[in-house]
Amino acid sequence: MRVGFIGTGAMGRPMVKNLLAKGHAVTAYDAASAALAEAVALGAARAGSAAEAAKTADIVITMLPSSSHVERAYLQSGGVLEGVAAGRLCVDMSTIDPAVSRRVAQAVSQRGARFLDAPVSGGVGGAENATLAIMVGGDARDLDEARPVLSAIGANIIHVGAVGSGEVAKLCNNLIAGVAAVAVSEAFRIAEGFGVDPKILTDVIAKSSGNTWVMGNMHPVPGLVPTAASNRDYAPGFTTDLMAKDLGLAVNAARELRVPVVVAPAAQQVLRLASSHGLGRRDFSAVYLFLKPSSDDAPV
Repeated sequence: MRVGFIGTGAMGRPMVKNLLAKGHAVTAYDAASAALAEAVALGAARAGSAAEAAKTADIVITMLPSSSHVERAYLQSGGVLEGVAAGRLCVDMSTIDPAVSRRVAQAVSQRGARFLDAPVSGGVGGAENATLAIMVGGDARDLDEARPVLSAIGANIIHVGAVGSGEVAKLCNNLIAGVAAVAVSEAFRIAEGFGVDPKILTDVIAKSSGNTWVMGNMHPVPGLVPTAASNRDYAPGFTTDLMAKDLGLAVNAARELRVPVVVAPAAQQVLRLASSHGLGRRDFSAVYLFLKPSSDDAPV
């Protein structure tokens, strides 16, 4: 298929690579010239705008950092809606506010095109290996049309429900992952303070009720899980800034629904503090570095 791909950053670039490897023709655009140059070096055609990338595409994919980026990419001058042909399919794979997904979907529909929200889980490693989990909101028939393209990007494609539902599933997943990362980091800092060997504690928790995917796959303590970002100086994966953003989206959604949430806002604030201490662009498991003990001279 002819794919118009907007957003060729840390996640988008390996996704473009996998699309090309599966034989899809990709026309790419990114507002950052360096990111776009990397996609072109992989074999994508260069577009001068989102509208140009969308113009000749059978399917348009957007992979962008935030709600505002998605709204601009679709709705502003030079955006997707200026270029996309009637009847074509747009798939936003960003993690954004579900309400924004629905608003953009409505604008796409008014243009005569169709829209799916399809955020992903699995981080940069999943994007590189085409093993992403893809959570899709929208018409099931549109998903069937998009499946050959999505299958080049991810290994698990799950239809969640109507437009916006994919975003809801992603935010719920990241709420759990973000809270777990903070909890695991706190637990291991406490254990270290008492002189408990982190490897032994990992063995204990792995066989106990506290076991989590976060501990087993992205352990915050270096040297315990070979594939963890902590062994690569916390190179992302998934950055602290992005996890703080996603927890913020989840908290805002809960407030709109009048659902009480207590743990998620606390974890979000810890991640925001970690970001303000220089860890924002490192993997979110680097919250462990932020949670180091105070000096003995500190009052608490």
